[in-house]
Amino acid sequence: MARWWRGRSRDDEGPTGPEPAPGSGRAAESAPGGGPAWVVTLGDGEGNEQEIARVGIPPEQYYGMRADAALDRLGPDHPETLTAFRDYARVLARTPEHRAEACERMAEVARAQWRVLGPDHPETLVTSADLADLLQATGELNRAEAGWRSVWNARAERLGRDHGDTLAAAVRLAEVLEALHRVPEGTAVRRDVLERRRLALGPGHPDTLSAANGHAMSLIKGDRWEEAERELRELIGLLERQPGRDEEILMSARGNLGAALCRLGRLREARSVLRSVLADRERTKGPDHRDTLSVRNNLAAVLHAEGRYREAAAELRAVAAADVRVHGEGALETLRVLDNLANVLIDAGDRQEAARLLRGCLDGYRRILGPSHPLARAVAERLDWLRDHPS
Repeated sequence: MARWWRGRSRDDEGPTGPEPAPGSGRAAESAPGGGPAWVVTLGDGEGNEQEIARVGIPPEQYYGMRADAALDRLGPDHPETLTAFRDYARVLARTPEHRAEACERMAEVARAQWRVLGPDHPETLVTSADLADLLQATGELNRAEAGWRSVWNARAERLGRDHGDTLAAAVRLAEVLEALHRVPEGTAVRRDVLERRRLALGPGHPDTLSAANGHAMSLIKGDRWEEAERELRELIGLLERQPGRDEEILMSARGNLGAALCRLGRLREARSVLRSVLADRERTKGPDHRDTLSVRNNLAAVLHAEGRYREAAAELRAVAAADVRVHGEGALETLRVLDNLANVLIDAGDRQEAARLLRGCLDGYRRILGPSHPLARAVAERLDWLRDHPS
């Protein structure tokens, strides 16, 4: 049985929408599709204007112009200029092909704010968190760990260990530690967050329930499956008894329970749970949403364990196609799914395609994570095995 599992993802944060740049007149009004637009008007000489054309502006172009305008008007070190360039980097980060540039831009803003405003200024911390988030999304996990650890410590010193923003940074640090295969460290951080949430908010608060779900997910990743099942059943029972319960946390907890059951070898039960969660995810969020894809990936793991290789491969190909659209072909998220697909194909006897996929994964892992990362080493070992066992 292949041992892979995909946890719940979170949506990227970004600017809420374009704002007119200072002195831009009507140039930043909305286009028919809802984005910013250039508006061309005709004046009658008496102060009256009639709109004659409206041309949409790509968001990255609009925010780039805003940032350049602030730079020309206020200078490179003015706080408004730095905020404008941060907004520009956030927009760039929305598309995979621009994320490398977004990282560079965000790092420049963070360095400038560190110098101009100081390392503990609220705006500096916001940018530092944005940068850590970008580094995590692009697979630069060692830098992301350093970034989130710095934000966590700075928020703890400024706001206190129990503040919600401090605990949010701790959760993001735990995610990175788990991705770096340092799961016990991540679990310990999540446990601390859960205990602080319970003490401050009580066991039934949504933030406490979310922390409990995250802790159970980390237990699964650390092969502590019985503990995870116990915690998840307790959490699901608590949620189901709550009036006005949080359906999002409930669906996520059910999906995590399915993953735990798979690891425990209770495959039929796991498949039933995950198919139910997948149907709910597709209905509420659509087929290409990250949470839907996460459940589909986990369902494929169950099908693989049951020896239903064709069904498992079909599910993973659908996940991979969606990840390419969202993250890009060489992104870490995409590589992990293709790695899983290669595992299925090896067991299905299609070793030629499996080797091709693994070669691509190896190149990507080495590029993103480094040649000594456990994922890169594991893929290299499987490729060696395939060379010795071509059929």
